[in-house]
Amino acid sequence: MLRPLAIDLFVMKAPYVLLLSVLLLAPAECQSAPPQQFDQVTSREFLKQLLQDGVYNFISSKMAESLTIHRVEPVLPHGDMMPRVSGTVIIAFEISKDGKVRHAMAVSGPKLLQAPVLAAVRQWTFKPCMLTGEPTTVATSLQLTVSNF
Repeated sequence: MLRPLAIDLFVMKAPYVLLLSVLLLAPAECQSAPPQQFDQVTSREFLKQLLQDGVYNFISSKMAESLTIHRVEPVLPHGDMMPRVSGTVIIAFEISKDGKVRHAMAVSGPKLLQAPVLAAVRQWTFKPCMLTGEPTTVATSLQLTVSNF
């Protein structure tokens, strides 16, 4: 007599056990790849600056690279007393209607490399980005991988 009762309790709990296992396993299967952090302007200060300037058009880093006219490479500090540093610095900036860099800021990267990379990017010039036949100010972000050794 006890045997059928035990089977009946198991049968009654089986749907709940199945539901619980599905709920616990589902998030693992539904997880997507981590979001790519490059080509995203993530600096809150930079976004505030864009709103102040009325810049609402973003272009990809590949588009920005295709518009580059003059590029200056970063001059990195080196010497016996300097630590060896390499890494990727993400710079967010505006390209003005006349192709000049405005409001460049480092979004991420090694602190020792940010200042030289910013100084170099501020000297870059671009072809103006055209929107409906008119030059327009756009925003972008670029990643630059540099090393001082």
